Amino acid sequence: MKSNDEIEEESKFMSTRKTHHHNDRASPPKLRHERPKGKTFEETALLVLGLLAAVMLGISLFTLNTEAGPLANLKVLLITASASFAAYGMNRVGITKLAARTALGFRLAGVIAVIGMSVSGVGMFIGSFSGMVYPDVQLRVLDQAGQEQTAFIRMVNDAALVSTRVGPVAQALAEEIEATAACEVATSCLSRQGNGGRGEMAITLEGFAAQARSIVTAFERGAFEREELLADLNDLNRAYQEILADTDRSITERRAALQVLHSEMTQMASALREALPLSLLSSFADELRSGGTIAGNAAATQRLNVFMRGLGDQLNETLGDIEGDDLTPPVFPARPGMLDSLRYISDFAAIAAVIAVAELCLPMALFVIAYLTMVWEIEKRSPARDETQEEEPDFDGLIDLPPVPARANGALDARGDNGPSSRGRS
Repeated sequence: MKSNDEIEEESKFMSTRKTHHHNDRASPPKLRHERPKGKTFEETALLVLGLLAAVMLGISLFTLNTEAGPLANLKVLLITASASFAAYGMNRVGITKLAARTALGFRLAGVIAVIGMSVSGVGMFIGSFSGMVYPDVQLRVLDQAGQEQTAFIRMVNDAALVSTRVGPVAQALAEEIEATAACEVATSCLSRQGNGGRGEMAITLEGFAAQARSIVTAFERGAFEREELLADLNDLNRAYQEILADTDRSITERRAALQVLHSEMTQMASALREALPLSLLSSFADELRSGGTIAGNAAATQRLNVFMRGLGDQLNETLGDIEGDDLTPPVFPARPGMLDSLRYISDFAAIAAVIAVAELCLPMALFVIAYLTMVWEIEKRSPARDETQEEEPDFDGLIDLPPVPARANGALDARGDNGPSSRGRS
């Protein structure tokens, strides 16, 4: 007979065996992601990256801001804080939360993470890049405007050189009409009626001659004024280039001074366009081509019109070289915006690359690293891996081959490891 103590110990032993047997057959525990103590590398990198991105965006927005005062500074700070926190929050959730969900098979989490991180990264990139290069972009815009202004001054100078040919032509035309009028008064050389005198033909010629002489006088006066205006335009253009290259002044001060110079050059260009009576010369050429009428004498009218049409064609041919010249100065460029800075991204490729790495590439890389790390952890802790994994032979199984039979006097021993030979057993 067993004692009570023995029976109690045996019961405990049997219950313990059942418990161990039940635990051995129970399903393995579910996979749980264990967080290490302290901050991970991804969290530390995100925090540092978020602080640096906030500093860059703040500097950029202060550079882009045209307002001044406490309210303007508060507005910039609020925009910087909200945008930086939104980008940091999106990156942190994507890397620490959505990457794990994606590794567990929830693909929509990966799509949301990539789209959210891309949108926030692109927004931070545009804001940071635009502000970082904005002063240089303004300088390039003003420099381009200066080049257009220089081209305009060159065009005006070329037009002035061409217009110098109009003066002698107009002078010769006036002299020819005056000589013809004098000839008509003396001998009636054009009308061929009578023997001189101031008839209707002579009076018509004298009217054209007086008109031509007044135009020549106005043209000479305008040519003198044009030379002075051209000299002033060249001086203003030289001052424009000097202000543009003055690095001691801020870009805002240079822009204000250049805008004043541009306004003066626009007014001077308008005066320059009105200095020479080119439109008056063109109208006079059309009037010459129209000719005149001698009452009751068709033959004299025809001879007068042929003479005048020849002079009008000659004047039109001379004016044709300069009538189409555009003396309108280029428009002063408006202050560039944030998106205008992206047009010069190739000129600042190094800065754009650094900001893109900080705002886009590194967060995406951390997301991929977190995703792959989680996938590997799942693979390592998978129960199916422990059940199906077999030990692979080393060197493709060569070590597990049976030993090579021993050699006897340089020849293989046919017995190998199979014991005595057939002769020996016989």
